[in-house]
Amino acid sequence: MEPVASSPPEHRQHLLVVDDVESNRELMRLQLQRHDYRVSLAENGEQALAMIARQPFDLVLLDIRMPGMDGIEVLQRIRCSYSQLSLPVIMVTAEDQEQRLIEALRLGANDYLAKPLRLPVTLARIEAQLGVGRLASIQEEVVRFTSHDLKKPLLVMMDIAETMREELRRSGAMPADSAELLDLQIRTGQNMQRVISGFLDQEGLSHGRDEPLRRVLDINQAVRKSLQANRDYAARKGIDLDSELADAMPAVQANEFRLCQVMDNLIGNALKFSPPQTRTVVRTCAEGEHVLVEIEDSGPGLAEDDFGKLFVKHARLSNRPTGNESSSGLGLAMCRQLITLDKGIIGARNNPGGGATFWIRLPAS
Repeated sequence: MEPVASSPPEHRQHLLVVDDVESNRELMRLQLQRHDYRVSLAENGEQALAMIARQPFDLVLLDIRMPGMDGIEVLQRIRCSYSQLSLPVIMVTAEDQEQRLIEALRLGANDYLAKPLRLPVTLARIEAQLGVGRLASIQEEVVRFTSHDLKKPLLVMMDIAETMREELRRSGAMPADSAELLDLQIRTGQNMQRVISGFLDQEGLSHGRDEPLRRVLDINQAVRKSLQANRDYAARKGIDLDSELADAMPAVQANEFRLCQVMDNLIGNALKFSPPQTRTVVRTCAEGEHVLVEIEDSGPGLAEDDFGKLFVKHARLSNRPTGNESSSGLGLAMCRQLITLDKGIIGARNNPGGGATFWIRLPAS
């Protein structure tokens, strides 16, 4: 199996213009492209629905009056699969279509534009609906963060507390290793504070603040932080967590929180899917104008069908955690999202002797 990589996605927002009149479609395409939107065109409702089924769009501009399947029916079909937040639809209407417009709004249209279209009004209404979509995306990120990033440290802290409570109930005394357990609980809590602070800084983008700070980083130092954050988890699963870090590594320019989150997730996944009494190793090396970080595990490896789903949200892979841990399918998708912000790529391959290796590659600074 050849290594699978995920390249940075196109960042411009993607609009679908649906109109049976070619001149209307082409005019909208030219005007919207000048304002940095990606624009696809559909000449009828059937074509529009087929395009929406094949690829994601950020917003649809939908003409009401079309031969065959009109805009109202297209809207109804869209709303069977997409909410007003997940795919905004702006109806385009002539002045004599007031009743049809009212029907469209009742069926879930987000807004409308009256013909002849005026570009400033069109742009303002598109941006207003896309802004609502960004708020929905923020909400999804908060859910992802609380359900994924905070779950593992919370489970560790609960496990420590339950261990101490059970020993106190059984013997009437605190465990002999209480000091070590409390130290671990404090370190876990400190790590949670670090993650929460980093997340809030990261989401500053959503509130109009500047891009989270990208600075020159020592990749080996960042790897060591992630190793330290996962050593207790590895010890509790009976897995040796080792490192092979190359000397004199080139620096990278990245956001430290994002980079550590990616490595924390990849190391955590390697431990989650590896059996006890095995070894997980993290390596760094230079590759021309790039630096490479590899996380090699001793798990069962990836099935053929897994490679197409690795970095897809909520995708379920064939393997299951070895310690009854939960798996939401969010971690790898989040890693791809974060690493592309620092102009990196992520991929995976199976090892000849068993297990899998996940890797990230970043431009050297």
